[in-house]
Amino acid sequence: MPIYDYRCTDCDHRFEAFVRKDDSTSCPECGGGQLERFMATTALGTETTNGMAMRAARKRDARQANQMNRTQREYEEAHDDH
Repeated sequence: MPIYDYRCTDCDHRFEAFVRKDDSTSCPECGGGQLERFMATTALGTETTNGMAMRAARKRDARQANQMNRTQREYEEAHDDH
């Protein structure tokens, strides 16, 4: 079953929902039923989207590692007993 992204044409709210073919949904913000439906990018498992997700994850991991190293150095400098 695909997951869809929706945009409410009444209030421009964007949200994600799992909706079966015969079911309908409404905007969780305003309750409006005028929605545009898009295939969620997470549901599209192409090489391009997978590659983009991996690059984003690597960047995120590198940022987190740099922050952890910086925090550790600051801690060590503040608590240096030498």
